[in-house]
Amino acid sequence: MSGQIETFRDATALQCGFLEKLLHLDMSDVASFSDAIVSFLRSSNENKFVYGLAAGRSALSLYSFLQLLQNHFDNVFPCTLEDPLQSHFDNSKKNLGIAVSGSGETPSVNKYIYDVISHGGSIELITANKDGTAYDLVKDYEKGSILVIEGRTKYATDKEMRSRLSPLGTEFELEVLAFLNAVFKDVQMRLQGVCEESCPKYRSTIVDFEENARLMMDMDGDRLERWFGRLFPRSGRYIIGGVGRSGLVARAFEMRFTHLNKSSYWDRDFNTPSFQIGDVYIPITGSGNSYEILEGTLNAQRRGADVMPITSNPDSNLVSLIERSGDADDIVHIPVKEDYREIFHGKMTPTSWLVSNYSKYRYPIFEINTSIFANSVVAVGAEFLGIVEEGMRRMHV
Repeated sequence: MSGQIETFRDATALQCGFLEKLLHLDMSDVASFSDAIVSFLRSSNENKFVYGLAAGRSALSLYSFLQLLQNHFDNVFPCTLEDPLQSHFDNSKKNLGIAVSGSGETPSVNKYIYDVISHGGSIELITANKDGTAYDLVKDYEKGSILVIEGRTKYATDKEMRSRLSPLGTEFELEVLAFLNAVFKDVQMRLQGVCEESCPKYRSTIVDFEENARLMMDMDGDRLERWFGRLFPRSGRYIIGGVGRSGLVARAFEMRFTHLNKSSYWDRDFNTPSFQIGDVYIPITGSGNSYEILEGTLNAQRRGADVMPITSNPDSNLVSLIERSGDADDIVHIPVKEDYREIFHGKMTPTSWLVSNYSKYRYPIFEINTSIFANSVVAVGAEFLGIVEEGMRRMHV
């Protein structure tokens, strides 16, 4: 087994351990978090506003949860710090701020926590740092509560194995992503009147996430090694594609290429350049049938860029496009348990913006697995390029 594959598997195993840690949270704390969300959702039939207070990759973990709320509840409207069409805080409405900050020291997040508190809104904080500013802001606020998910953040200074296999706060970000997706299952149960302190639906969902993630330990080593060899030794630009929840994973992955000192873009940003020879397009799509991804792939191929997709559907339109160009080895197939394979199967005619209820409510197995896969790829890339965590930290905004 080559060093790259060993690093990939070690990093994946470490992240599976991060998921397992979520089973050891105090279930009364998990239940309290769920109850706070349930209380907000049940409060009235009027429109409600949820403010996502987070920055960077932590924000992307939170936005996945906000999308779940919007998809399932017609009168819940999420607002984020990045939204140019931001809704203004309205004291006459029901408002909830959900803040995520591993270090608790992100100035913009703390500023908005203070604003929500000063306007009398409710606030839920998820952090890894009991000594952080965010923790101090919320701890004595009567409409606030705090969930501590202990994890290594970008400010950690220890030199243990995790600095090599899980750099720059990956642990906390992954745990927040998995926690929020799992706790949503508990929220749904409580809305139906099933309010168990042990949070069985939350626990079973975390176990399911971990079982799916461990399948990546058995991915074909030779195929992965070839993929790594095609991905890292290039001077062209890295353009990462994805829409919806896959788009959140894509944006988080793109940030890490910047930290690896690569020129990288998310394909839907306003400043993303057109493809050219030497570039690589990495579309992330569970179904492999998303309209935007297929258009991006055709555009990249026309302009001579390499396309290296990440998908779970071997029978998709995207896979057919890549196979017809003779580049089937450039595809990464993210494994999922047999129970979910039927979800990622077959071709369908995509539309540009109409999303089916099937896609809207699909279980996020692909996104969790792909987040872990992408984090492991970054660990391999840092080793391949000779970049240590301290160097990545200097590139971090």
